[in-house]
Amino acid sequence: MNPVLLITAGPSREHFDDVRFLSNGASGALGIAIARRALAEGWEVHLALGPTHLEPPAGVTCHRFISALELDAVCTRLWPEVDTFIATAAVCDYRPAERVSGKRKKSAEGWVPELVRTPDVLAGRGLEKGDRTLVGFSLESGAGPEEAHRKLVTKHLDLILWNTPINLGASQGRYTCVEPGGGTRELGLLPKEAVADEILRFVGEARTRRRGSVPPDEEK
Repeated sequence: MNPVLLITAGPSREHFDDVRFLSNGASGALGIAIARRALAEGWEVHLALGPTHLEPPAGVTCHRFISALELDAVCTRLWPEVDTFIATAAVCDYRPAERVSGKRKKSAEGWVPELVRTPDVLAGRGLEKGDRTLVGFSLESGAGPEEAHRKLVTKHLDLILWNTPINLGASQGRYTCVEPGGGTRELGLLPKEAVADEILRFVGEARTRRRGSVPPDEEK
């Protein structure tokens, strides 16, 4: 059997009502690029894809989600099968405490909605890591790689890529790889397909170190 790769990609949408929602500008392009490359390397690929105009590659098993709660449910259901998890999705940290059915009517008064935390999908998987390889992202507007390293340690990741909001929705981006030992490596400005190659190269090396495995395209 081929090893199983779970990728999350795209934004989440956290609805106030049937029309309005919290979200962000993620396109899912990087996760889709990783899925395409992984298929070519022989992985069985599950892609949890948020609301985006981009289509998943033919050959992946696509699981559509809208909210962080839906994404968490997808990952929980698939987790027993997964060998490697690459979390590229830009998941909203908060959601409205109450969702109104239909469209909320405006009024003369102001509106101060209550927000509550969404599940940290990646951190939850880190608590159940086992011998899996986990890769995450740290998108920061001010903090540097030090904050990325903190997240890497607390979420029990093997690799985290620090980046900035300018990468959201772009066809290329700048990323810094941060590993548990504290080492960092600048990738520079790369197309997201090239970033996908770097991530899969790391995953292959990590799996080999951990399990003494052969490359995925030879596991048949």
